Amino acid sequence: MSPTQGKPDNANAATTAHLATRPGIIQAADANDVMREQLEFLIEHAQEGNCGCVECQRYLRARTLLMEAFADSPRAALIKKASSPSRN
Repeated sequence: MSPTQGKPDNANAATTAHLATRPGIIQAADANDVMREQLEFLIEHAQEGNCGCVECQRYLRARTLLMEAFADSPRAALIKKASSPSRN
């Protein structure tokens, strides 16, 4: 503060210092939550059928990557079997 400026009567040095050094209120989103929300969005979109749009393409890429990553999982085998077209 310049010598020509007055100091408010109720100014507390500790409060002023705390406000000046306080970090921003905005916190980064958790990456796991963001990925989960994106997957939920893509799955909901793909339930209507593959229309060929950008979201459907993202869903197919994500599904392929996840199926490769969890190929050894018994649940992945069930999901793959359930999502394959049935042959009648």
